[in-house]
Amino acid sequence: MKVTVFSSAAPKELNEVLEEYCRNDRVNVLDRSCERLDMESDAVADAELLIIDCPNIERLDWAAVESFNLKHPHSTTALICDADFERVLVQAMRVGVRDVLKHGEISELLASVIERARIRLAASQGTRVAGKILTFIPCKGGSGTSFISSNLAYVLAEVHNRRVLLVDLDLQFADASFYITDDDSGRTLGDIIRRNDLDGALLDSACIKVGKHFWLLRAPQTPEQSVGITPDQVDNILSVASMNFDYVFVDLERTLDPLSLRAMDRSDYIFPIMQAVLPYVRGTQRLQRTFRALHYPESKIRLVANRQGKTDDLPAAKIEAALQTKFFVQLPNDFPNASASINAGKPLYEIAPDGVLTKALIEWTNRIVGAPTSTTAAGSRSLGQRLKTLFG
Repeated sequence: MKVTVFSSAAPKELNEVLEEYCRNDRVNVLDRSCERLDMESDAVADAELLIIDCPNIERLDWAAVESFNLKHPHSTTALICDADFERVLVQAMRVGVRDVLKHGEISELLASVIERARIRLAASQGTRVAGKILTFIPCKGGSGTSFISSNLAYVLAEVHNRRVLLVDLDLQFADASFYITDDDSGRTLGDIIRRNDLDGALLDSACIKVGKHFWLLRAPQTPEQSVGITPDQVDNILSVASMNFDYVFVDLERTLDPLSLRAMDRSDYIFPIMQAVLPYVRGTQRLQRTFRALHYPESKIRLVANRQGKTDDLPAAKIEAALQTKFFVQLPNDFPNASASINAGKPLYEIAPDGVLTKALIEWTNRIVGAPTSTTAAGSRSLGQRLKTLFG
């Protein structure tokens, strides 16, 4: 998607959201005030998402905004401002602006604006937005990666009504299915991985439907089915999956081999999972060296701390200093509920919907889809927010 931003001094929050949610898009940030909107320049004329940061709304060139929207009916225009908000919303609607945010809402709401623009553009082109590929890899054995990836995928599908597929590429242990279902059918990745005619229907036939919007593609259950699988075959699976699901979760084993490297190459984000003890810090440092050698951008890597809060944990600040990176997510230790979920073979969301770990997973999925977090209560929405919903 082609994104153009007008901002005389882009706020830090704006740059952070663009870096995270438009990493694979063509983004032009133009250092211009909202009173000088040159809509005919090459950087603007073909914009599919136009973001106008306008601290002084009285100087906004409304005529230029309306002219752009009339010429580009399939593009999305978003306005960031503060003053006289309700009046601005009415004027914005008249000139075709689809979203209006306050500066304080950038971190919370801009991601969903970007996602809606992407879906709207794809619909206008008669195409489907390719689903995001999220890969999970343990920094060391026993980190809880399969439990976290499978339960996060289930929550994302259940809470946000998105089509989600979990692909178990842990070919050595292949235990992701045991955390979320007791379906012991023989369908696995091994049944379709070598098919040259793979399509969405064939992929569906090999998956286990775990929930209303959640499917699981199990790893091969016998060693002979795993032998000979190639990176190109993994690539093909992920290509077909991303065109048929909104999100594709990939659960990797600890070993870095050509198959896992291809999956990581294809991923929008990689989530290394660790615990706050020294062996995991060392394992994470080794992974970081590998990521640098592969020239992965830092924005692609999202470090996750699992089972935080145990008395013998290293302080998170010390770990971040040693790794020179911040945790993207810190998941609380909820051993009783996690253990009950594992023993029952049912998703944590079903076993303990109000548990602390469940709530943390829900917050994580909110960040993935760009939905507001629980810090904003539904009942406290302003008139401006309700009006935005009407035409966003």
